[in-house]
Amino acid sequence: MTHTEIETLHQKICDYILSRHLKVAFDKLGNLIESLQSGEWMDRKREQETAYQYMLQYMMEGADDPEQLKIYNQLRVSAMETADLVREQLMLQQVSSPLYARKNILPENYEIILELDSHNANVSLAGLLEESLNTEGKSMEFSKNHEKMLSDVFNHFWLTEKYKEKEVELVHLIFENHDIEISDKCVIISAITLSLMRTFDEKKFEILLDIYNETNEQLKQRAFIGFILSVYTYNRRIQLYENLVNRIRSLAHDNTFVQNLQVALLQFVRSKETEKITKKLTEEFIPEMVKISPFIQEKMNLKDLMQDENLLSDKNPEWQEVLDKAGITDKIQQFAELQMEGADVFMSTFSSMKHFSFFNEISNWFMPFTNHSSVSEALKKENQSGLLESLSKNYFLCNSDKYSLIFGISQMPENVKETIGHSMKLESEQIEEIKKDEELLAQSTKAEHISNQYIQDIYRFFKLYRRKKDFKDPFNTQLDLYNLFFIKEIEDSEKLLRTIGEAYFNKDFYDDAVTIFENLLQKEEYNVDLNQKNGYCYQKKGNYEKALSYYLKADMLKPESLWNLRKIAFCYRSLKDSEMALKYYLQIERQKPDDMAVQLSIGHCYLEQKMYDEALQVFFKVEYLAPANQKVWRPIAWCSFITGKLEQAGRYYQKIDENERNHHDWINLGHVTWCFKDRKNALLFYRKALESMNYDVNSFLRILKEDIPLLIENGINRNEIPIFLDKLRYEVDK
Repeated sequence: MTHTEIETLHQKICDYILSRHLKVAFDKLGNLIESLQSGEWMDRKREQETAYQYMLQYMMEGADDPEQLKIYNQLRVSAMETADLVREQLMLQQVSSPLYARKNILPENYEIILELDSHNANVSLAGLLEESLNTEGKSMEFSKNHEKMLSDVFNHFWLTEKYKEKEVELVHLIFENHDIEISDKCVIISAITLSLMRTFDEKKFEILLDIYNETNEQLKQRAFIGFILSVYTYNRRIQLYENLVNRIRSLAHDNTFVQNLQVALLQFVRSKETEKITKKLTEEFIPEMVKISPFIQEKMNLKDLMQDENLLSDKNPEWQEVLDKAGITDKIQQFAELQMEGADVFMSTFSSMKHFSFFNEISNWFMPFTNHSSVSEALKKENQSGLLESLSKNYFLCNSDKYSLIFGISQMPENVKETIGHSMKLESEQIEEIKKDEELLAQSTKAEHISNQYIQDIYRFFKLYRRKKDFKDPFNTQLDLYNLFFIKEIEDSEKLLRTIGEAYFNKDFYDDAVTIFENLLQKEEYNVDLNQKNGYCYQKKGNYEKALSYYLKADMLKPESLWNLRKIAFCYRSLKDSEMALKYYLQIERQKPDDMAVQLSIGHCYLEQKMYDEALQVFFKVEYLAPANQKVWRPIAWCSFITGKLEQAGRYYQKIDENERNHHDWINLGHVTWCFKDRKNALLFYRKALESMNYDVNSFLRILKEDIPLLIENGINRNEIPIFLDKLRYEVDK
């Protein structure tokens, strides 16, 4: 079986169990085990199925067992855990993935603790020895040995399916030791998260929740994000574990937990627009910058400016004018605002900078930005030690991108390195000033930055890691974190959901917004704002009937809302109910009698109801109020033709500039001219129509056939029509 086949079958088994179809699940589990060809696993499956059959028989005999549900759920848990382990065995046996070759046997716990604990002391001692003995390399050797050990520990925690006492004890030893670096602990949290997302394990959940109680914000936020992603992965399954559920429910009443949850959910909402932002940058912003770049260089005389730094502070107002006219200023402002709210605006910049060898090691994707040996080598080589400190203080770049920037700088020309170093130093100083003004960042703000950066690190791993196909990417799923089972336990869950729903709404994710708003409307049925916004979501999704139902409810709750009346009228028009649309447009007209868009809509409603004289009156009113409005000429001309006012129709069609005429204009002008018996010019206008239609004769004839009753009504002899059309065909053949 392939990797995909194994994963698909395993997922089906779990889905059947969670949907309470155990007979089907056991049959599918048998199929999975047959691929493994293991009698031991087949015996375990038979034992579980036999226990289930005994339970069924006991029930059929009429026995009332108060423990039945508990036993039933235990069987479901056991069956899924068997499926987990069989899947893992199949992966090891049949999938040729180098990831599984990373499984290793760890040294004893005390050896690991000794290495992680003594790292700082070893590096410091090596530094002193290098300085006193004038030698190099010992501290780097210690660092690399330490990183190798950390990588092995990461792989073990990541690739171990079910944690035993050794893993649990090791985690506690590591996190209780205050001498072990925070960065090491952060990496281990990521390993546990990856492992849990791959294979369900109650112990891993317990570990993440234990770490969440740490005082260090880095550890707390990493564990929390790992916990959220893991609950999302097993949102139904986890509810079978009573002790775990009770612990999570107790957390749901903690204000700090709820605040962290809101921050995380909002950042995950932003992550859904990362691809859209990246596309906008690569397809709109960057091409515009490239296009205008030569002009900017010439206008701003950049070469001379770079030679005199003093001139850089003397800004020429013409420079801003150049950017304004090109539309660059507005785009920069848009992306600056996105950046300030925490959106991932750097994905496009750094996505091509993950080819460095540093990123070959999975653990490094989750490494907080620190003085890693690879960084030390780059900084030492380039003599840019100040850059490390500057980047460490940068809240807008995630850790992964900071590493990319360091490695990228080492390959840049010297003058570019100096410019970047200078820029980073200035930015660092600005951040320091902000921190002083705010008396350091508030704890909640600090937590938000850590959370946002870590989510962006995770996003990059799943999107950019060279073997990303070996992982199930949560960002490729619905990622409907608002459906996490424990949210309903939060005291003011409606307030949280409203905040998340508004975020989806403002980012144009209408499917998610609808789900949340409809949930809220079950308790707030008469909330005008929710009804209007839910209606708007359905409108943007193209479901006008649903949209209308919510708009009408909002209108009942708050009559005469101009915005709402416009939406109701629009939906009726979209549903081809011009009579009801007209009713609401007339209501709008009472509030906005001189609104041209409303008048045009009223005219079109009359037109659709074949009330041509009324339509003409409205269109003439529009022309009188806005003589420059050329959009009204077409409906005036058409209504005039239909009502037999041929001269008036011809006059208005002729007013439309030839370059602005579409094929309908040419056809209708041909109709009017033909009705005046000017067959030569009518033929000319029809040929113009065909020309604008790329000589699509069938489409042309379909339009003309629909208009035949109007032609006859305006004096064209029915028998003349086929003869005239044949003449047109001959002309086209020429």
